[in-house]
Amino acid sequence: MNPTKDASGAVKVAGPVPVTAESGEPFGGAESPVGLTETPLSDLLRDHDFVEEEFFVSGTVGGQPYTTSLLIRRPATVADFSGLVALEPVHVQGALGLWQTCHPTILADGHAWVTVGSQLAAVEGPIRLSNPSRYASLHVPSAAASEESFAALMAWQQGDDANPPRTLFAIDAISNEIMTQVGVLLKAGSEDGPLPGFAVEHLIMGGASQTGMATLNYIEASHPNARLSDGKPVYDGFLPMAAPGWTPVAGGDAAVVHTFTEGDLFLFGVIGPDGAVAARPDGDAPNDRYRSYQVPACPHLPTRGLRDVDGIPQLGLTLEPGERLNQFPSAPFNHAAFVHLVNWVTKGVVPPRAAPIEIAKNAVVSDEFGNAKGGIRSPYVDVPTARYIPARYLRNLIGVELPFGAGELGELYGSRAGYLTRFNQSIDEAIKAGSILPADGDQLKMEEAESAPL
Repeated sequence: MNPTKDASGAVKVAGPVPVTAESGEPFGGAESPVGLTETPLSDLLRDHDFVEEEFFVSGTVGGQPYTTSLLIRRPATVADFSGLVALEPVHVQGALGLWQTCHPTILADGHAWVTVGSQLAAVEGPIRLSNPSRYASLHVPSAAASEESFAALMAWQQGDDANPPRTLFAIDAISNEIMTQVGVLLKAGSEDGPLPGFAVEHLIMGGASQTGMATLNYIEASHPNARLSDGKPVYDGFLPMAAPGWTPVAGGDAAVVHTFTEGDLFLFGVIGPDGAVAARPDGDAPNDRYRSYQVPACPHLPTRGLRDVDGIPQLGLTLEPGERLNQFPSAPFNHAAFVHLVNWVTKGVVPPRAAPIEIAKNAVVSDEFGNAKGGIRSPYVDVPTARYIPARYLRNLIGVELPFGAGELGELYGSRAGYLTRFNQSIDEAIKAGSILPADGDQLKMEEAESAPL
């Protein structure tokens, strides 16, 4: 590895870091903490002619040195690169929500994906623990704010608090500055950088849950001053997911597509006796491009495909009689939001609008089935087979559903074929509205045909 300095003069790059029997793979291999996919990661990358490389980047923040991981998945050749890079910080528990949700489009359209260990808790937690010898040299400076956040995270993980502490998501200036420096590095296009020959025209940042909040924090605290030498923004767009936020979002000269679920409202404590929804209208002005996509019935932690608590190890759940784990599919809605953001940033295509989840007197308004009104509509709430409770267990991370009985289903839909006809029509309406991509809609139709009631 030959350390080099990029054109910005702020960050040194070493790599690609070799993968050997002694060094191991990045983050301990594709299974941890990289989000799981049905197809093994190596097969996904090979089938799309993508390569994965890890670099170590070093710089200073406030006079304090840092060295951290920069993991890249990109087209193997420059000719296949779209010009767009999607970046997400590593979650403090190791999750990579943007990749997990949006990798089909990233791979198919030739975008590059990057994750950076900008947060102290992520470096000292999932990254270093995944491979102590490979990551022995990594170091992100601590600060009072990050130490308090780390302590608050530990307390929350141990169940001492019902909702995530807000101090956890007040990401300190150290993490934000690292993401700014890495963004400048990526856009510099240096032949000595991590993307030699790849002209990065557009850079977006996103994340889910804790990194969704980190993205929101960056928008508010750092984006206005994160500028390239020509005055243009380092980041051109943002995709905060699964994180409602506690203040209205204003991205300035960057486009923002903001997604969260009904379950997120409860998890983050923005509704309830002490909560307040940070609502704001959509915006189309050049200096206020904003979309909010709110998904009713959906929990914070996806449990689709898991039929019993045995599928969630070490959580100690005991469902009440008549309950089953929430089967709402969250990924397709976030995937569509990603495509809308990319098209807004790269082509100026204005995304569709959607109504917010209905809230009155700081509570979600329910329909006759007990499901939320408003928000992104789908067959799961418009052609329901269950009452969805998006926040129930484990500090509101996990939701359940109460399936309708056969008699009620018969009265509503007559037959299995009648139900599937209405389900498929509702999927088609969601596709037309831009809430779901056609390929994801076809997949949902196929899955429902295999498991439909009646």
